[in-house]
Amino acid sequence: MENSSAAPEAELKDIEMEDRPRSPKVIGSISMLVSMVVLLMSIVKLISLTVGLSAVVSGLKAAGFDGVFAYVSLGLTLFSSLWMLFIGFSLFQYRDIGRRQFKIFLIFQIVAFVLTTAYQYTQIPSYSDVVDVLLNWSIATVVIFGIMFWMLSILNKPKVRASLS
Repeated sequence: MENSSAAPEAELKDIEMEDRPRSPKVIGSISMLVSMVVLLMSIVKLISLTVGLSAVVSGLKAAGFDGVFAYVSLGLTLFSSLWMLFIGFSLFQYRDIGRRQFKIFLIFQIVAFVLTTAYQYTQIPSYSDVVDVLLNWSIATVVIFGIMFWMLSILNKPKVRASLS
């Protein structure tokens, strides 16, 4: 029997979560996945460089990464992947700091890419073809920046921004 004087039971769904767009969670998940893959690849490359595997060392030298520059570049990659992991985790939790850090991260990556490529260009040995070394990497990086700008434009939409706390 139903008691008419009893308070109606509240529905157990979270109304606020239904209205939130899923894009921050999706972008955060993608960011975390990519950053973990890059982090693992960088750690393996750092170990191979430290051990002195000839294939890794000769490949890096042919691409213009001399000893110190190779370590600095790997250090920047490790730092960037950890930063992107933080951004992805923040976006996954609908925190606005992830969106704001994403903007700063993108600016940092563009500056780092320009400076690294300019220095790498000056260090490529004469036996390597500059176009072969830099063209594919530059095209891939520009495509990645385009995807990152697209994801940032999604995060900056008013409804998505309003869903971040």
